[in-house]
Amino acid sequence: MSRQPILELPNQLISQIAAGEVIERPSAVVKELLENAVDANASQIEIRLEDGGTSRIVVSDDGVGIPAAELSLALTRHATSKIRSLEDLESVRTMGFRGEALASIASVSRTIFTSRTLHDEHAWEIDSAHQKVQPAAGDIGSRVDVADLFFNTPARRKFLKSHATELGHCIEAIKRVALANPQTSFAIWHNGKALHRWIAADLNRRATDILGPEFEAAKLAVQSGNALIQLTGFIGAPTASRARADQQYIFINQRFVKDKLINHAIRSAYQDVLHGDRQPILLLCLTINPELVDVNVHPAKIEVRFRDSRAVHQFVFHTIQDRLAHGAGQGEASLPTLENLVPPTTQFKQLEKLIAPQSQSHAPFYSQNQRLPLPMSGSVKDSMQQLFSTPNTTLNPVQSSYSEMPQENDQPLGQAIAQLAGIYILAQNQRGIVLVDMHAAHERVLYEKYKSDLNTAVVTQQLLVPVVLNASRIEISTLNEYHSSLIQLGFDISELGPEQLVIRSLPALMSKSDPAQLIRQLLLDLEQLGSSATINAAQHEKLASKACHAAVRAHRLLTIPEMNALLRQMEQTDRADQCNHGRPTWIQLSVADLDKLFLRGR
Repeated sequence: MSRQPILELPNQLISQIAAGEVIERPSAVVKELLENAVDANASQIEIRLEDGGTSRIVVSDDGVGIPAAELSLALTRHATSKIRSLEDLESVRTMGFRGEALASIASVSRTIFTSRTLHDEHAWEIDSAHQKVQPAAGDIGSRVDVADLFFNTPARRKFLKSHATELGHCIEAIKRVALANPQTSFAIWHNGKALHRWIAADLNRRATDILGPEFEAAKLAVQSGNALIQLTGFIGAPTASRARADQQYIFINQRFVKDKLINHAIRSAYQDVLHGDRQPILLLCLTINPELVDVNVHPAKIEVRFRDSRAVHQFVFHTIQDRLAHGAGQGEASLPTLENLVPPTTQFKQLEKLIAPQSQSHAPFYSQNQRLPLPMSGSVKDSMQQLFSTPNTTLNPVQSSYSEMPQENDQPLGQAIAQLAGIYILAQNQRGIVLVDMHAAHERVLYEKYKSDLNTAVVTQQLLVPVVLNASRIEISTLNEYHSSLIQLGFDISELGPEQLVIRSLPALMSKSDPAQLIRQLLLDLEQLGSSATINAAQHEKLASKACHAAVRAHRLLTIPEMNALLRQMEQTDRADQCNHGRPTWIQLSVADLDKLFLRGR
């Protein structure tokens, strides 16, 4: 093949190449136009689609508009009002900033851009076909009419799906922008028919309007942070988990993102309250100083890079973990009921638990409240005896009544009445009746105790022959940074040479692991996330098995005081609403539920 000379590409082809990176389908056009409307401080946005956006997309807003003299620049590549310097780029606060979205859209469609500012007597428009600015009719704000998407790039058009599928992607893109901007009203039309209208509201109302009653019933409010970073929004109760991550909305400075680090922190926080591959529902808004996050790392701006990723990971992890940590019956999420319980489908798999790095540069991002260990100590046998020896007033099942139940704040799970089939505890509280799976409940209590004991007294296992491991300089540096944390966990690892490590001991729970493979994965986790899934996956799997075997078995007859002792321990144990396999430990039936079962009031 003969060599061709180097030539400068035509502007139209350059824009079409850029469009290939940014404009993948109609939903990408919708996203870019909505973000421009948000940047224009619009209070109302209307989206009209035809044939799922493949034939036509019209986005209108009541924002500040663009003067007539600048309209031709609006369709020019790398022309923008958002940034002026590198310093602006490194601290960008707007959704758009590259100045290429409108030019890219116009290069692969027939686009008419109409705009009017507050000071204009009438609107002005520019047509991408002839690039001439001329007077037009229009209200204050902007209107972008995009027709025949990919008409001049037929190969791209062949990759589009059915109108229904493309419409679904467009609606999802609109939902993301609407959730990030609840102060703005949105109206959506398709083929002349109204689909959705979301009025301006707070985040709570917008979440309910878009995500529906299931999210409303299961959400837990989250709010934490300081001057550098804040996390607000809602996380879902574990009982409302889903098979897919289709109701997870994560925003960083109002921008929807799919970030592996944030997702890892979330999954870690839910590590022992979700079973298998179940996914939590959530809507989280992370606000961070723009100088600490780079949004210019992906053409679609859907990925970001943090200056201190490990500190962000810890902040998100601890915020969600602390929000989920409460005794049974004390959370604000929906109560475990027969309607909202999700049956386990796969074996629960442990994930990771944070190792707090020693670097003080992470300290301002988060603070971790220390929780007192459960009042249980000694061997499993001693723990069982202590658990079932707590003094309680024995209730006579015949004489107990609803009016005699203690206040909800004192005993959320109420007082035991009887044992059913040697498996379940029947109790009565202010809401109605409570059913407790005694094995699952005791399993969680013991599991949390073992975790607490593990944090206070780590047992190590010396290797008969120290293992020498070749290591990279990055691995050596990571080891030095986390050396004191690793010692606390039971690892004796030291630097043997410029590119060698020596392993002398491991935590006893991991003594059967391959030392070299374990340490390599451990250092990789620490270097990338500041935490390790490897260590805790192995440790927690052992603890979960130990708790399962030690927990009270089915058909063991319990006295009323023993049952009440277990209820009180559940109320004092974090994450006691689920066992460590992700199964629910108890459910609530209200008086209203009982009335429905017996058709009372009909």
